[in-house]
Amino acid sequence: MSGLTASGLVLGNGDATLSVAAGASKFSFGTASGSYAVSIVTQPDGQTCSVANGTGTIVSSVSDVAVSCRGYMAYVTNSGSNTLAQFSVAAGTGSLSALSTAVMAANYSPYAIVLSPDGARAYVAHQDNKQIGAYKVGADGSLTSLGVASAGSNSYALGMGAAGTTLYVANYGAASVSQFSIADSGLPVMLTPATVTAGVNPAALSVTPDGRFAYVANASDNTISQYAVSSTGALVSLGAVVSTGSTSSPIALAVDPDGSHLYAVLADAQLVAQYAIGSAGTLSSLSPASVATGLVPRSIVITPNGKYAYVANSGSGTVSQYAITSGRLTALATASVIAGQGVNALAVTPDGRYVYAVNGVDATVSQYAIQSGGGLSALSSGAVSTGGQKPSAIAVR
Repeated sequence: MSGLTASGLVLGNGDATLSVAAGASKFSFGTASGSYAVSIVTQPDGQTCSVANGTGTIVSSVSDVAVSCRGYMAYVTNSGSNTLAQFSVAAGTGSLSALSTAVMAANYSPYAIVLSPDGARAYVAHQDNKQIGAYKVGADGSLTSLGVASAGSNSYALGMGAAGTTLYVANYGAASVSQFSIADSGLPVMLTPATVTAGVNPAALSVTPDGRFAYVANASDNTISQYAVSSTGALVSLGAVVSTGSTSSPIALAVDPDGSHLYAVLADAQLVAQYAIGSAGTLSSLSPASVATGLVPRSIVITPNGKYAYVANSGSGTVSQYAITSGRLTALATASVIAGQGVNALAVTPDGRYVYAVNGVDATVSQYAIQSGGGLSALSSGAVSTGGQKPSAIAVR
């Protein structure tokens, strides 16, 4: 065990679980036999841990399973300058600080980024190239390229399966979704079939937390495609698409933590559509069917406890704030807070304490603490520069 400075870590091995105290340098599941598969059941407060050498068969004893932990890191895609910005997240304050290598070069224009559940790897899609970049996250948070895979088209959105063993790519120009398994090396490997059909210009993708279902927002035909996830990780269409209304332009999706509701940001309609997810994965509209946002909404995040949601409004430079009750969004008393110009992407820390808003025009990240009633309060450290141009996405873990 290395780097564990916080409480709350729970490890699993089959049906057995083990709580590990802050500061521990080793752990033991006691006497066991047969095969083993050590995993992270619960991450510690404010940290992300990953397992190496976690699976195998016990011959006599096992002593090479390594669990490493670190503080949160944040990564921003600078689509206008072909770079990735790298930040650490200060424990206790949430302030972002650029790593010693503040930005690293990307081969193409990076547009979307997703981190594996254990924070050990990052995947980047490019709006001007089919390549999907795979990266290893170092102990200090710095990214190192693992190589690339090829999707079906230039890509605007990514989604990972719950276990971090599958990756899905929304192919904006090809009306399809590419699907991959993740090899031990971290590189994406195409599944069979390599792609499944989506609508026109798929722009957002979300997988339920239990990994059973996936949804794709098709920006140019105003629909949401619905899929079940098969045992191989491949997507299987659930049939008819869901219409979001003419000229609505669905541009972003989010599923709540218990996987019971889906929210779709409708950029042209300036609404968030809200749906219940049925037991078979199909969507049904709630009443009311939608709630208002600010001007030109672009992104949505939900807190890990499922109590609050936030929407980035690019046209008004604000972040809308909502409480969630029985799956329905209700604007907070203070309906929005000020962000920067062209705010277009949001992320919330896994512990639900901080929210970050990417400002595409200002090339900055606004930083907020989440108050007890769900309202956002700007951090005293203010906005930080992304060190590049036209930032488009952020991931924190």
